[in-house]
Amino acid sequence: VLLLQPFVTDEGIAGREARQICGRVNVPRYLSRLHPGAVVYTVRPGDNMARIAAQQKCPQDVIMLLNGIVEPSSLRIGQKIVVVPMRLRVEIRPQQREISVWDEQQLVADYPILNMDEIPAAQRKNEVTSVAAREGYIDGLAVLPRSPQYAASERVLVLANGIVIAGEKNGHGASVLRMEQKDVNELSLMLGLGNEVKIIYAHR
Repeated sequence: VLLLQPFVTDEGIAGREARQICGRVNVPRYLSRLHPGAVVYTVRPGDNMARIAAQQKCPQDVIMLLNGIVEPSSLRIGQKIVVVPMRLRVEIRPQQREISVWDEQQLVADYPILNMDEIPAAQRKNEVTSVAAREGYIDGLAVLPRSPQYAASERVLVLANGIVIAGEKNGHGASVLRMEQKDVNELSLMLGLGNEVKIIYAHR
């Protein structure tokens, strides 16, 4: 990853391959208790999973994964949990059919866009938006994020500008970016509501 780092911002084939290799190495590290930035947090009175996630800058799904928690309401005062603070942002390059995740200047992951619905011409511009909603589906039926089944659901991300990131079976709207469902699930795992998303059509 260190050797490939100088190439991850390249626009050509070498850059894309460097991003894909770095992502395959980085994602398991980011979603591990062995992450160098991991810290132990002690649950205090009045804490709940959403509050801890916001305070510690660690997505709720990641906290649950790192600590083997299935039911978010099962936290106990004094319980020690591992959190990994993340300051992640997403870059979507529709013309290159690519979505990448960054932690400041460090590339975390890179995913291919398999296909996409036609994005209206008025929307084809550089802009900054954010994650507005995270949805889950099992056999095409919506699953609430607080439900125990949510962890096993197929995820869909809805951006504040109306663009939807989904697998092949779920997600509807005027502008849908289709990815492998496993990639959408992984991306959704790392992102929370409000995470910054940059859509890049051309570098200024």
